[in-house]
Amino acid sequence: MTSVSTLQPGSVHTRAEICAVFGGSSQGGICPSVETKRVMLFSDPKVAKKNGYHHDGWLAEEDALGPIFEYTGAGRSGDQGFVGQGGPTGNKAVLIHAQQGRTLEVFVREGTAPNSEAATHRYLGTFAVDEDQPYVPRQGAGADGKMRTAIVFRLRPIDAVEKTARDAIVPASDTFATEVPRAVTSDMLQTAVNSGEFFAAPDIRRQHNSEALRAAAQGKLVPMRASNVTEFKRAAAVATTVRREKAILIEEYVNHLESNGHIVNCLQITIKGKTSILRTDFFDSTENVLYEAQGASDRDSIRLALARLLDYRRYSADIANQDGLPESTILLPSHPEDTDLLKLLEHHEVSLIYRSHEGFIKAV
Repeated sequence: MTSVSTLQPGSVHTRAEICAVFGGSSQGGICPSVETKRVMLFSDPKVAKKNGYHHDGWLAEEDALGPIFEYTGAGRSGDQGFVGQGGPTGNKAVLIHAQQGRTLEVFVREGTAPNSEAATHRYLGTFAVDEDQPYVPRQGAGADGKMRTAIVFRLRPIDAVEKTARDAIVPASDTFATEVPRAVTSDMLQTAVNSGEFFAAPDIRRQHNSEALRAAAQGKLVPMRASNVTEFKRAAAVATTVRREKAILIEEYVNHLESNGHIVNCLQITIKGKTSILRTDFFDSTENVLYEAQGASDRDSIRLALARLLDYRRYSADIANQDGLPESTILLPSHPEDTDLLKLLEHHEVSLIYRSHEGFIKAV
């Protein structure tokens, strides 16, 4: 019988041994455990692509909060979601693990046990979904060979983990932008709007006790003053409102475009030598317009949207069936009070559309 002390990052175990320690099912890739308040995630690189899972592994690029392990959600063929196929006991269990008081335990297929056909799995450690961006939608072939949108979870280590090159995602061999459907993106946004499952935006979180945030990313505990606790709650509430506003704003404007006969998709951008994949808010294929939305109209939000558009735009010159660089437009919930920003957008040849009582108005 395997003991808890032997499940250290880098140790190798059979599913039976893992179940004896953490509980959960001996089958499947996402296995919630009622007994130990954990969700086990199993990845098998050797059969991943054949089964429609293209995105498991460590990203080479780290951000201010550290490394990210990407893990593809449940569902071998067809668009993945949080209900139905890969439903509440699968993808949704990963998404809301923190709200349910669970941790994520990640394992990678290693081989077989000695003198046995039982598969073995290497334990990477304990993780949590990224608070800013818990998942991203990615376009790729499913097990049936048909293109579909998969849910790719972004996992952060919350304790000591094994991080080696053999578990890293292979960098892209070329740079290109691909137009992909946004239908599941819309479904994901609406799911979040209805359930309230939102996470604090990074620019808002960084304004409140960065020491505690960095410590949390490293699995450390930092005492918080009562005033800081209040500030975090306030920041989380503001971030939730902003994220919900953005989701609703996108859906309203996309519905406006589609009601006028426009075809609306997204751009998925792969960059040579990078493992991260960029995905835009939405793209008007009919008019060749690239959009970045924000849930607030303040200066920082607009500057962030501008930076993202400039980054996306330079990779978008060779989109199939389009003529040259797309027009770039920022979508806001209201007219910005700081009109100096309009000059900034004009300088970079970026348009601005905002919502008003009369509908959507183009300001630049």
